[in-house]
Amino acid sequence: MKKIIKKIICILCLGMIMTGCSGATDYRIILNNDYYIAKTSANNAKIFKIEDKDITGRAPSIPVYHKENDEEYEKESVIKVGQDSRYIIAQTNMDKYYILDTKEESVLEFESEHEFNLKKKELGISDNVSLESLDKYKKE
Repeated sequence: MKKIIKKIICILCLGMIMTGCSGATDYRIILNNDYYIAKTSANNAKIFKIEDKDITGRAPSIPVYHKENDEEYEKESVIKVGQDSRYIIAQTNMDKYYILDTKEESVLEFESEHEFNLKKKELGISDNVSLESLDKYKKE
């Protein structure tokens, strides 16, 4: 009986080692105006409003949730972010760029860096607001 219990414990321990710890890469980074970055795994980070913790569309999120493409939404992850007192800007691993207006609670999505930079200039977002790695924000 003791051998069976030892084997079960060994199998459970081995299973935990092989699957890893989900909490090791999880963290939150608080941004301006009640927004935050939720990093839920080594390859997945998204920006949400603090009181809206899901993807129901009650507040804008980065990346933008498109109901018709759940799979792409799950794969898309924020890799760089910048902010000022009103705007949060972001780049994702799918080379999409976003500008989130925290005052109006709206988000713009761009397929090219050129269009993104033109809109930043049009909105008056300072050149000092640049895209930085998440690690920079994590350390602050």
